[in-house]
Amino acid sequence: SARNSGFLVDSILNEGHFSASNLEEYRKKYDIKHAGVEAVQRLVAELDIDCDLEANGKIHATAVKDHEKKLLNFSKLLSELELKHKILEGEELHQRLGSSYYCMGLWTEGGILLQPAKLARGMVENLPEQVELYENAPVLNWRKRSHTEGYQLYTPSGQVTCQKLIVTVNSFMASCGVKSNRTFPLTLTASMTRPLTEKEDESIGRPAPWGVLSAQSMGATVRLTKDRRILMRNTVEAWPAINMKFTDLKTRKAKHLEGLKRRFPRLGGDLFESTWSGTICISGNNAHVFTEVEYGMYAAGCYNASGIGLAVLFGTEIANLASGNMTDSIALIQTNSKPMLLPPQPFLRWGVGLRLLRDRFLARHEQ
Repeated sequence: SARNSGFLVDSILNEGHFSASNLEEYRKKYDIKHAGVEAVQRLVAELDIDCDLEANGKIHATAVKDHEKKLLNFSKLLSELELKHKILEGEELHQRLGSSYYCMGLWTEGGILLQPAKLARGMVENLPEQVELYENAPVLNWRKRSHTEGYQLYTPSGQVTCQKLIVTVNSFMASCGVKSNRTFPLTLTASMTRPLTEKEDESIGRPAPWGVLSAQSMGATVRLTKDRRILMRNTVEAWPAINMKFTDLKTRKAKHLEGLKRRFPRLGGDLFESTWSGTICISGNNAHVFTEVEYGMYAAGCYNASGIGLAVLFGTEIANLASGNMTDSIALIQTNSKPMLLPPQPFLRWGVGLRLLRDRFLARHEQ
């Protein structure tokens, strides 16, 4: 999807396990994410895709003194895994970001920033000859014809018959009846400014492009892009519809603007040029979906907000699995735990709502 924030990451702070007994489990998750990062890098290099890819790492940051311990603990974990990183504080951090909002940051080498729309466009423009892409052709319904006759898919323009079906709709798996008791969608919103003027860029010190992930779950994700725009994403909701109306987005944009002003008070006015919503797919234990659902039907998804690398890796390998080609990457993916069983509705909806309310309160100074 071109709606994400363009982070390609291998180590995730809010997934971190800091006890020795769980170190190996974290290492497995890291290995899978790192394989996803490498898959995207290979794809971009082989197809010569211009997507503003910058392999300069990522920064986890906090504006709350009480959350600094979380970054220090994460630093210990990264040291155990022998992953290159650095604690950033004071003037070094402020100059790196062009903002004095954060009190501590942790830079990790294994992070890549890119322009997701350019990546998606580059992949579409380089599809192999045997692949046909149909745009504006949503699948409205589907059915299994028989064990030997495969599947029938219905679109507004016609029907498609296939022997094997691969479902990679991520957030919409549950609405398709696939793993509906093990995954659920969340809706995020973001805004991005127009390119900063020379004067505006100078006012924040002309820092190199960067990407910040919050040390607190539901804290803001912020980017300064290669073309000098600032992206702000600081809302997470269990939204009932696929998209938000203009009035809904306007309300979220106001929250994005608050976050921007807190970090960059010298930038005056409403600089936001675009506001949008997007969805992620979550499981109760941060596990992913990669499986043969039934004979001839395969599914991959539930990337728990780490979609770019994992989607490329899982998409490639689920096609290999459906074709009977076992690979080292498939073996690696299959070592990961499976999504846990979730409570039935309406208890799931209530539980998710309460958890989001709690996390939003805890992250109120990080948004």
